[in-house]
Amino acid sequence: MSVVGFDLGNESCIVAVARQRGIDVVLNEESKRETPAIVCFGDKQRFIGTAGAASSTMNPKNSISQIKRLLGRKFSDPELQSDIGSFPFRVTEGPDGFPLVHARFLGEERTFTPTQLLAMVLSNLKGIAEGNLNAAVVDCCIGIPVYFSDLQRRAVLDAATIAGLRPLRLFHETTATALAYGIYKTDLPEQDQLNVAFVDVGHASMQVSIVGYKKGQLKMLSHAYDRSLGGRDFDEALFKHFAAKFKEEYKIDVYQNARACLRLRIACEKLKKVLSANPEAPLNIECLMDEKDVRGFIKRDEFEQISAPVLERVKGPLEKALTEAGLTTENVHFVEVVGSGSRVPAIIKIITDFFGKEPRRTMNASECVARGCALQCAILSPTFKVREFQVNDGFPFSIALSWKPDSQNSAPQQTIVFPKGNAIPSFKALTLFKSSTFEVDVLYVDTGDLQIPEKISTYTIGPFQHSKGEKAKLKVKVRLNIHGVVTIDSATMLEEEDMEVPVSSLSEAPKDATKMDTDDAPSDPSSGTDVNMQEPKSADTTEGTTAAENGAQDSAETSVPMETDAKVEPSKKKVKKTVVPVEELVYGALPSAELEKAVEKEYEMALQDRVMEETKEKKNAVESYVYDMRNKEVEDWLYEDGEDETKGVYIAKLEELKKSGDPIEARYKEWMERGSVVEQLVYCIHSFREAALSNDQKFEHIDISDKQKVINECSVAENWLREKQQQQDALPKHANPVLLVSDLKKKAETLDRFCKPIMTKPKPAPKPQTPPQTPPPQPETQAPEPQTPEQQQNGAGAAGEPSSEGGAQEASGEQMDTDKPENSAEASA
Repeated sequence: MSVVGFDLGNESCIVAVARQRGIDVVLNEESKRETPAIVCFGDKQRFIGTAGAASSTMNPKNSISQIKRLLGRKFSDPELQSDIGSFPFRVTEGPDGFPLVHARFLGEERTFTPTQLLAMVLSNLKGIAEGNLNAAVVDCCIGIPVYFSDLQRRAVLDAATIAGLRPLRLFHETTATALAYGIYKTDLPEQDQLNVAFVDVGHASMQVSIVGYKKGQLKMLSHAYDRSLGGRDFDEALFKHFAAKFKEEYKIDVYQNARACLRLRIACEKLKKVLSANPEAPLNIECLMDEKDVRGFIKRDEFEQISAPVLERVKGPLEKALTEAGLTTENVHFVEVVGSGSRVPAIIKIITDFFGKEPRRTMNASECVARGCALQCAILSPTFKVREFQVNDGFPFSIALSWKPDSQNSAPQQTIVFPKGNAIPSFKALTLFKSSTFEVDVLYVDTGDLQIPEKISTYTIGPFQHSKGEKAKLKVKVRLNIHGVVTIDSATMLEEEDMEVPVSSLSEAPKDATKMDTDDAPSDPSSGTDVNMQEPKSADTTEGTTAAENGAQDSAETSVPMETDAKVEPSKKKVKKTVVPVEELVYGALPSAELEKAVEKEYEMALQDRVMEETKEKKNAVESYVYDMRNKEVEDWLYEDGEDETKGVYIAKLEELKKSGDPIEARYKEWMERGSVVEQLVYCIHSFREAALSNDQKFEHIDISDKQKVINECSVAENWLREKQQQQDALPKHANPVLLVSDLKKKAETLDRFCKPIMTKPKPAPKPQTPPQTPPPQPETQAPEPQTPEQQQNGAGAAGEPSSEGGAQEASGEQMDTDKPENSAEASA
């Protein structure tokens, strides 16, 4: 199972994978850690990622970038309109009010939705991960900005589906950064809370979060953001400055040339990076426009002056995050700065002045989100065992349900089901009393963000019919899932039915009586909220009673007692549950039928790209063969009529060339290798013949008849070689050879196989010789030695006859010697 994290940046993307030893950032085909988020459409195929960035300069109008800014936003969005003005490609309003991107592809003008374009980027990232893992990648975790609306989150999920991915979680970029920071900390406090502020300044947006850490867990205390404050805004300030300067000095207007605009923006981005480390920097661009070279120069002080409107907005998200967290700057222990746009010194100075402490850079500013996403994917994956670390994320907006009462003149009723900071994921169950089919609107409330549409979706619940003709009691389950998407999962009608039961049975089994009189509620009190939304007959008002607190994980529903009478009645009530149809309408979402079509289109385009890549490979094969053979005629064809042909034409041309070229190449190869192989055969013949004719003692044991066989075999091989060489020498070089290298090697192998067993026959083993028998030595007679008084007392026998006790000792000593192998040599000696 793959464990992959994707950081979808506005300008570039990063892929991280989890391995047994930790998290690795994957290199793309150019061995770079960052992959541009660009799709470039050509006449024959698409170029995505690094290939798209390389093609964008020459084809700016068909190179689509900053796709993240287009995703899930209305065409009329003021921020989107501001962005469109700087895009080199064309964007128009679609029939549904959302943007459509125009590009020329396969020789015709085509339109693409932002979701389709994001799917192309994800497909490229998926390929990078699969190439690194050598395995299919399906499950993943994708980083998204915390400010993404419900529609934008659904668009990311749809894009992942089109790309063949299944996200285990859409993970907030701020939370991913916090996880990557805290999971490796071994010194987190157990009781007190360590508060860390994360300031992420990316290419197009700024996000601030304050996180509270304890041992083994993190809690998101607050979120704040500015969706249009990033590194590109500083690039734009430099771009406008130099565009006006060049118009005045060189009389050229870069706004009139898309390619000139793109080149100047790239140069300004590089200039910004130089100014981050130097007090001043030059700008030189050759042949920018109208064949004119331009030069410029700027100091860091001047750069900060022209960027003042951007810098003034940096403090806003810092203040909001601190206020929502309920902390002061003294309570924030550390400040971490990440993001590609955070390297501007003026931003660091503002952050330092605000918090009263120097920001730290203990994390990789560009890779922390991808690493955090890979960690989260590993936590959710059953194949990885990760250190226990609890992530308590909060939803950044408040979500409410709204519906119309049964009475016609009453105002719509509304209740907040998921307040701001609500845990992700979680669900709530609402009890409504309705008489007929009704609609429920899901809304954002009090977001403080004008760019987020208020209405998310509308659900039609019904039809249903209460058996007693009264208002039906409906249990509606609302879910905020792990991706931050809100849905009404189900609606159930509850009807109470009387059931006759003997009094004795009730008294014997009170527990069963309680179970029958039930209503749906979460089994875990911390996993959901049951709210009773009743409309009294007298007035259309709302009465809500909270049964449990909000929670993070979904759980199975079990029974809990409702209000029951204290007396034991001769009957009990049974609750009948009937599933009520729920129809969903999400505003701006991609219908399932359109999603299936988008999957098919992506497959077709991917197939076209694959065919073109294979065509290039075949063309390169022809080119390589032509250069090896130096065929001038075919070389001219390759760069003229054959410049843009199909894969089949290149295959046929290569086969045609090989029909005439391969024999030439084979004859040349034979001629080059023949000399050395002939020398090897001659050496083999002479070696065996000399050994057979030798008088060396090591060959004396070999029969003369066998030696003669070796000599004869060597003569046969020598005659064959002489005859073949004479035939070969008589042929011209362009004729097919008769003396082949393969035949020479085969002849040498045959000779070696015949002669070697004869000439290496081992000598017979010498017969063993029996040594002459010698008579045993006769014992010498000697006079007995006089005995000492001690010997006499010990009972020693006559001279030369050991006593029985002494004999036992001697026998024992011999047995010990045999038991010790290390003494055997000494004994035998």
